[in-house]
Amino acid sequence: MPHALDLNPLPENWTHATEDGLRLELTTRYDSRVFDQFFEAYDKAFALPAEKEERSGFAAALNLNDGEAYQRLSRLFGPFREVCLTVHDEEHFVGGANFFATIYSAADGNPVLTSNLNYIFVEQGTRGKGYLKRIIAAIQALTPRLFRPDGSLLPVLMFIEQNDPFRLTPEQYRLDTDISGVDQFDRLWIWGRAGARIVDHAYIQPPLSDDQEADDTLALSVIGASGASISACALRAHLGRFFAISVLKGVEELDEDSALVQLQSLSEHCAAGQEIGLFDQLPMLAEAGAFSDKFDFWIDERPPSLLAALDRFAKGR
Repeated sequence: MPHALDLNPLPENWTHATEDGLRLELTTRYDSRVFDQFFEAYDKAFALPAEKEERSGFAAALNLNDGEAYQRLSRLFGPFREVCLTVHDEEHFVGGANFFATIYSAADGNPVLTSNLNYIFVEQGTRGKGYLKRIIAAIQALTPRLFRPDGSLLPVLMFIEQNDPFRLTPEQYRLDTDISGVDQFDRLWIWGRAGARIVDHAYIQPPLSDDQEADDTLALSVIGASGASISACALRAHLGRFFAISVLKGVEELDEDSALVQLQSLSEHCAAGQEIGLFDQLPMLAEAGAFSDKFDFWIDERPPSLLAALDRFAKGR
């Protein structure tokens, strides 16, 4: 019998059919037809330089899935998988996603399964038809199967990096909105309706490559939390693995400043047995919906970040 935290020995390329008629083509390989289709569409869907991976970045991450690199990292961090996928309905290619997943034992011995939905997109011609929620649900359902051969379900904390409208410059805000066709506040609303809640953590994404800077224009959200907070220990464990493997491409010791600051803070909260709060963004966004140009929401006293805006709103502004 495999150990509870072993990988399920899936093939490098496989298909997952959902009960509602979607077909996901998945790969853990860079040199695959699935990756080529994913990357071609992904490259058109994302605009901001700090948030984008080049082909070489995806190759570096996917190459950690096997061989000596996987053995080395799994000894340090436990089992993990980096996956790219494309999504199809009966007639069309409708989108794609890239995610990182890992499983580890909590202090009480129970397995904890987390994932980071690095990128997800729906093709422009198929937007507004409910595909986003269906793709998210499909990824949530298949993630346990990466680690459990019997498909037994474990709750999955799925983390998502999202643009923080208050931290983007006006130029970044307009560029990403123009290319995606979705206003930044509307995007937070869509994700909120899909179950995402904003994590009360000052998130910074470490640089994706040597040629990029750390990205402080993002907020971190989570899908799958059962209450109004999550364990600081769970968030620290997840970000430690995500930063080292998926973002920084397999470093054994983190020495990147933005990562170290976050992990040190979360380690202190974890040691104190503390929880990290979650914000429901929907009430604030409902009020912002009255503005025809949402970038001008709170223009007179613009908060420095989405977290500050949510905190102000929660306190009655």
